[in-house]
Amino acid sequence: MGHSNWHGRAFTSLCSLVSFILLLLTAIILYIEPHGRVAYWTKWNLLGLKKDQWGNIHIFSGLLFLVTGGFHLYFNWKPLSGYLSGKIETGLRYQRELMISSLIFLWIIASGIWSLPPLVYVADLGEAIKSSWVTSPELEPPFGHAELVSLKIFCKKQGIPLDRAMVELREAGFKVNRPDKTLGDIADSKGTSGMAVYEVIQKLEPKPKTMKSGSVWTPEMVEEAFAGTGIGRKSIGQIIRDHGLDQKTVYLRLKEGGIEAKDDEKIKEIAAEHDSTPIRILTIILVDKI
Repeated sequence: MGHSNWHGRAFTSLCSLVSFILLLLTAIILYIEPHGRVAYWTKWNLLGLKKDQWGNIHIFSGLLFLVTGGFHLYFNWKPLSGYLSGKIETGLRYQRELMISSLIFLWIIASGIWSLPPLVYVADLGEAIKSSWVTSPELEPPFGHAELVSLKIFCKKQGIPLDRAMVELREAGFKVNRPDKTLGDIADSKGTSGMAVYEVIQKLEPKPKTMKSGSVWTPEMVEEAFAGTGIGRKSIGQIIRDHGLDQKTVYLRLKEGGIEAKDDEKIKEIAAEHDSTPIRILTIILVDKI
């Protein structure tokens, strides 16, 4: 026969252990998962759970840990208070250790605020892992949270004829009754992602503007041609190939602008690193003298 008495302390300890394990597991997953714009665009999942679901589990596990921690203090207040008072008295005799531990605490806080090495390398590694999920340009949305935008607005932003887009999507098996439905809703009608919806209608986008041989770009022309087109998603190498540019000339212009870059670096990444904008970086690349 089982015990009929309820053991509150044992239950609290087990819940604390479970919540700690879940916190640890979800923290690792949140550390390595792709950035939100990519995760939601591609409908990324791990072990069948999406980004927001893993995030919810992490939050709820933290809440459980806090609640069980409170009950743990309640059930063990007398022994804990006695233990702590004894340790405080003892701790006064270990001032050097107390000072060093306090400095470590402040160092961690400062590293988080001002991105100080070497702890910032842990954050950088996480960013690198998150970015590594993007193995091809189409995995990046044309703009942040594009899956939440209505088909009508999306087509307007991308220069896609709305009527033709709706026809193409219906022929591809998507349910598109109204143009005000979001790309995410349209994707759900076929159990896929916003990226898959975009793949169907991307061919309807106007081709990127290029210059005829001998023509010269001006800053105004660059902004008019590329503003709002998602040009930041392209790498330096893609820009060079798309526009038939001389590689040495491009990198010389960037160097003169104080920018060191590589073929596989995206325009928006370079812009963020130099506190600039993708259009500004593209202008440096295309315009002979600014």
